Amino acid sequence: MRDQLPGSVRTVGEDWPAMLARAGLIPSGTRSFFTDLPSPLGMSAREHLQMHLSQLHDQIGDLLDPEDRTTLECLTDSDTCTGILGRPDVFYLTATTIHTARSCRSF
Repeated sequence: MRDQLPGSVRTVGEDWPAMLARAGLIPSGTRSFFTDLPSPLGMSAREHLQMHLSQLHDQIGDLLDPEDRTTLECLTDSDTCTGILGRPDVFYLTATTIHTARSCRSF
């Protein structure tokens, strides 16, 4: 989405505090939040993962090699025991990092 903005610069391994400072803000913190749900997952978490993987398949499925695409299709198939809804070994582990900044102006 940022690539479509006029004057945008593509970055790899983004340094968010530095980017916020270049935007005229004062970086004020970074915090990461972890979610770790071990197996066996409840059905609502499984359904969430199935939806997420289905969206991933729709977005990048044609970019994957055939074996990876087939694996993703098996995981999202709700009618098989190899699908995310039926596998006993499914877990959910994720991290989300939030960077905050404040205005340089004093009020």
